[in-house]
Order: sequence, then C-alpha cells, then structure tokens
Amino acid sequence: MDVLVAIDAENLKDEAAFVRHLVEEGFEEIPEEEGLVFTGVSSTPVMHTRAYILEVLTKALERSPASLCNFVCQIGENPFESYRFSHEKGMFIEVE
Repeated sequence: MDVLVAIDAENLKDEAAFVRHLVEEGFEEIPEEEGLVFTGVSSTPVMHTRAYILEVLTKALERSPASLCNFVCQIGENPFESYRFSHEKGMFIEVE
C-alpha cells in the first residue's frame, strides 16, 4: 500500500541529515512539493507501518533535533493521521 508523510519541522539542526535518514529508511522525497513530503510503499499491516514511520521519524530527530516537529501521514486508503513530537516524553503523540 502507498504511504504519504508530510512533515512540519521548525529549526532543524541539519535538514540534510534528517532527509538523508528518511531516504536511507526507504522513503522517497517528493521534490515538487513544498516542505518535507515523502512517499513510500509498504507491504506490512497498517499498525506495523505506523510504528515504523514513528520509529524512523524519532531517529531522524535524534540525528537532527528540531524545536517543533509535527507530521501527517496516510497509509493506504486510511484517513490521515496527525502527530506532534513531545520533547517531554521523547516521542510522537497522536493529535486528535
């Protein structure tokens, strides 16, 4: 299934390292889109794909911290999901 991830990150320490990590983990940047927008393909169940996205983005932030990081993703035909990074908890939290 197709995966779309759009990231809103402010004050990334090293945007190139952040993007490089996502690309190394199998995401493809969509250069014609404004901002950080990536696509990919997954053959795993939605829950596993969601967990993978969260893990990859958390590790990308470890390599290049940001003052703020939110993202939305769409996995297959499922509705968009929104997340924000909590510096207090060190993880992404779903925004409802």
